[in-house]
Amino acid sequence: MHKKNIRKVVKFFSLVFMIIVCFAAVCVCIIFSRISNKQKIRAQLEQIASQKNLEFQASLNSQITLALQMCKSPVIIEYFLNPDDKELTAQALKEFSAYQNSFLGKTSFWANNKDLKFYSDLKYSYTIDPENPNDYWYKMTVFETEVYNFNINYNPELNKTMLWLNVVVRDKNDNPIGMAGTGIPLSEFINDMYRDMPQNIQMYLYNDNLEITGAKDSSILADKHLITEYYKNLSKDSVLCKSLTSIEDKTGEYILAPIEVIGWNILLFSPKTIANSFTKDGFMFGLVIIFLAVIIIAVYIWLINNILGVATTHLVDTKSKAGSQVEVMDQVSSIMQENVDYLDSFGNLIGDQIKQIATSVDNTSELMNDLEAMNILRKESNESASDLQESSQNGNSHIVNITEKIAELEECTKRLSSANALIASITSKTNLLAMNASIEASHAGEQGKGFAVVAKEIRALAEKSRTQQQDVSRAIDDINNMVSEMVAYSQTAKTSFDEIVENTKIVQKNFQNMSNKLESEASLVQTISANLQNVKNTSQKINQSFAEMKQSNQLIRREVHEANDSSNQLLTITDELIKTMGEK
Repeated sequence: MHKKNIRKVVKFFSLVFMIIVCFAAVCVCIIFSRISNKQKIRAQLEQIASQKNLEFQASLNSQITLALQMCKSPVIIEYFLNPDDKELTAQALKEFSAYQNSFLGKTSFWANNKDLKFYSDLKYSYTIDPENPNDYWYKMTVFETEVYNFNINYNPELNKTMLWLNVVVRDKNDNPIGMAGTGIPLSEFINDMYRDMPQNIQMYLYNDNLEITGAKDSSILADKHLITEYYKNLSKDSVLCKSLTSIEDKTGEYILAPIEVIGWNILLFSPKTIANSFTKDGFMFGLVIIFLAVIIIAVYIWLINNILGVATTHLVDTKSKAGSQVEVMDQVSSIMQENVDYLDSFGNLIGDQIKQIATSVDNTSELMNDLEAMNILRKESNESASDLQESSQNGNSHIVNITEKIAELEECTKRLSSANALIASITSKTNLLAMNASIEASHAGEQGKGFAVVAKEIRALAEKSRTQQQDVSRAIDDINNMVSEMVAYSQTAKTSFDEIVENTKIVQKNFQNMSNKLESEASLVQTISANLQNVKNTSQKINQSFAEMKQSNQLIRREVHEANDSSNQLLTITDELIKTMGEK
């Protein structure tokens, strides 16, 4: 399966992370903008509501104050107490005229309790009948009102909303003696409130019955539409408030405030729009987040690339060292294979020598049997000299065979010496191999620890081989000494038998001497047989030692092969890591 390059993976995830961060920044920007804009709009609406409320009340209060001053005028109070006095009437008319010119509506009206004549705009209109239901307002104003009351109506013909202010006139004893007032055109106040109003903000005025009393489009006032008809999300309870109130729903932001002086309410509404989701502060905040995210991701990519670069460099060095180690292990494996082959050859040679020694032992046994036969012939030689001559000839023949066997034994000892020299050569190479392995292990450092163990085992094998070679060398020296003695003994026996053959005629005279010599030869053959048996046992031990050496070399060879496989695996893994991380 194709493995992805780590550098490409890092770049891919960094790009994905950057996209996520940018998307999150946009979302945060929108949320922040909405919150900031909502607070800004709410603050703006509250400020406009307070400002318009204060402007309306300030303008209206000035007219109310002026009307209260008019009703507290001494001239007017004296006139209300003596309405039949013409001089007081003339003075009162001048007073009313002055106040009328000061009112915004340029109008005034009054009536007193004595004559109940109602005057409007300085002219007599009609006489009030308190018992008439249509004139009930007079009693309510004079006798049930503390200071003043008012009523508001909209005149479609004049396209004006008028506030009729009714003020109680009292004497010095605070007794009601009549009423006076003026008509205040609220339309002008309302129009002033709509001046400089932002285009995106809607404003309506309405009374406690929820009837719209002020709007930018004054044509809707005559039909007395309810405020809840225009804003169906608002209920009656929510639009009637006693203090500044804010309401938010899915359509936009509402601000409600009471106009206490006339019992009206003001409603300001800012609808939600897409533009409201973005503000300059929110946009700048999003840009700052994206900029910081780009810087952080750039630093992150730079750090990751540096770390991958350093790791790749170390992996390349490790790969080089692992390659060198593999080469050394290949050389060691080749040398160990040569050692195993040498040991196989030497083992075969030792096996042949053991077979030849076994043959020599058998021949020696035969020789002993022949000596026994000669001993029997010696006993019978007194009976027949001819038998003695024949036995002498047979003995000479056997001595010749012994000489040949001894020569063969001498040849075997020479081959043993050659094999021993081969062992010495193997031991020297093994020792040199151990030295080279130790040097390579020290060069490899941490990666060569396993190889150092192999070098140690090879050195131990070399020491063991040197010990075995020394034992074999001593055994071969003993065999050579024995063979030399056997050669000397066989030469003597051969000379003796030659004399017997040549002196057959005087056998009888020297029979006793021959008997002694036969006994000596029998002892010599027994010695030779014992020495050959010792040589056989020694050869078997040598063969066993070489078998152990062969097994040890095979074990070391397997360990070297395993170490070589581990080095190859390390080399493969390192190469895959380098490819996975990506070349610089």
